Amino acid sequence: MPRTRRLTAMTLALVLPMLVLAGAAPAAAATPTLQISSVTLVAKGAGVRLDYVVTCDEGASGEVRARITQAVGNRIAYASEPQYPAWTCTGQAQPLSALFQADVAGVPFRTGEALLLASISACPGANCEFAQAEQVVRIVR
Repeated sequence: MPRTRRLTAMTLALVLPMLVLAGAAPAAAATPTLQISSVTLVAKGAGVRLDYVVTCDEGASGEVRARITQAVGNRIAYASEPQYPAWTCTGQAQPLSALFQADVAGVPFRTGEALLLASISACPGANCEFAQAEQVVRIVR
């Protein structure tokens, strides 16, 4: 066998198994979305309920983290989610909600404007994607 043919055959013998092992590249996970629906006063200001809609890749494990602050006179009402609500993504828009208890060192929430900082993570395996919402919201009754 001439040298050129041997070199070509050897190259193919080395490269083809690598191509088979590499296979098709996996599709990139879509960035999850987070849309705030409403923030509702509960228990006379002892907390708020956050209603939101998430969209993430089917089968991914989702988790939300959020905190909300509101100026009440010269004090601050504050709450954060101590246990991050988790769900399994369906690939469709999913309405969810979380209850936030006002921090006892602060003051009760009231109706009106507040600052909400929320983020979600959607993890299909070890590869997590993130989305966040940083916005002024209106707390309603």
